[in-house]
Amino acid sequence: MAFDAFLKIDGIPGESGDDKHKDWIEIQSFAHKLEQPAQASASTAGGATAERVNHAVYEITHFLDKASPKIYEACCTGKHIKDITIELCRAGGDKVKYMEIKMEQVLIAKVEPQGSATDSGFPSEKVSFSYGKIKWTYTQQKRADGAGGGNVSAGWDLTANKVIA
Repeated sequence: MAFDAFLKIDGIPGESGDDKHKDWIEIQSFAHKLEQPAQASASTAGGATAERVNHAVYEITHFLDKASPKIYEACCTGKHIKDITIELCRAGGDKVKYMEIKMEQVLIAKVEPQGSATDSGFPSEKVSFSYGKIKWTYTQQKRADGAGGGNVSAGWDLTANKVIA
C-alpha cells in the first residue's frame, strides 16, 4: 500500500505543498527500533527478566529542501527542539491520516546527506532524532468509506522510564 508521510519540526519549515501539511517536510522513508533486552534466564518468579527498553534514534529520509540548512544547524548546535510530528496518510483520495508519531525533547543526533551525479534521483538526506518522549496514535479506517474511526494510542517517557498517555 502506498502512503504519504510528512514531518513537522518545531521551528524548521519544509516545502510540502500538501494542503493539510503546508510547510511540513515530505519524507520518503522512516525507520525506528525498540529493543527489550530481556534476559534468557528465568527469575525466581518463573519468567524471563525484562530490563529497561532501548530506544534507537528515529530515522527519516527526505529530499534536500529549504529545511536542510536549519536541520544541519540544529545538529551542529545541539539545539533542543520542543517537538516533532510525523504523520502517515493514505496516498489516494483525501489522504486520511492513519498514524501519528509525536516526539518531545528532541535533538537531531545525526544528518547524512547523500547523492550521486550518476543517480537519476534528487539528493536526499537521512536525519536521526533522539527524544525524551514518544507517542504513537493509530487511527482505524472504516472499511465502508475510508473515513477515520477510533484511535489507539500508546507512549513512553524515556527519562521517567514509564508509560505516558
